[in-house]
Amino acid sequence: MKSTSIELTLPKKSKCNLAGKRIRGNLICVYLIILAIGLSILFMHSSLINTAFSQLSSSGLNSSSSKNAVRINISNSSQVIREMVGKYIIINASLNYLKSNKSPGNSTIDGIAYISIVDVKDRIPVDLEDWSVEKGLYIPSISPGQSLPLEWNVRLVKAGSYTIAVLFNENRNPFSSPIVSSRINLEVLPKLNLNPSNVLPVAFGVPALLIGVLGTLNYFRGRKTGIYR
Repeated sequence: MKSTSIELTLPKKSKCNLAGKRIRGNLICVYLIILAIGLSILFMHSSLINTAFSQLSSSGLNSSSSKNAVRINISNSSQVIREMVGKYIIINASLNYLKSNKSPGNSTIDGIAYISIVDVKDRIPVDLEDWSVEKGLYIPSISPGQSLPLEWNVRLVKAGSYTIAVLFNENRNPFSSPIVSSRINLEVLPKLNLNPSNVLPVAFGVPALLIGVLGTLNYFRGRKTGIYR
């Protein structure tokens, strides 16, 4: 009887072992599939990052090479301009597109050159409309080796200390930082007013009127007394 019971229990254990092996095999397959999906996502992500980085680096190199080839300078003879309020001054500048091996002979650029006036005391740019300045000058085309003269007429509105710089932005790189010239200093002197609040007519007119009235009264009094005949 004991031997028959042992023989009957053996098939049950073998079935359990087979079921366990199948479950383990299925789990391994699932793990392998998940690992393959994860590796493919990782490789795809890394390839996208490399592509984006290469594009950004190439565009950055192109923009930096074009920036290195462009120069803008203020060509005024003096680095410090001193003038009184109400006067006009002229700011001269030159835009130069230098020749280089990286820029082919027919690679023209265009953009906008504009002037910036900053109040040294308040550390803010001034409103150029009040100063009667054309802020931006459109440059339709400039070729390598070419130099363009620029000019701004500036009306001095307020006394104070200022700095002036000229900037240039390329249209093909609108979001890049502009090319900036060296700065010059501007000292606007207050206007010497000899007649503040229009007091001179009153200051000279009232005494003159009083002298005239007193002189007339004195004359008529002299006529009556016989001094003036």
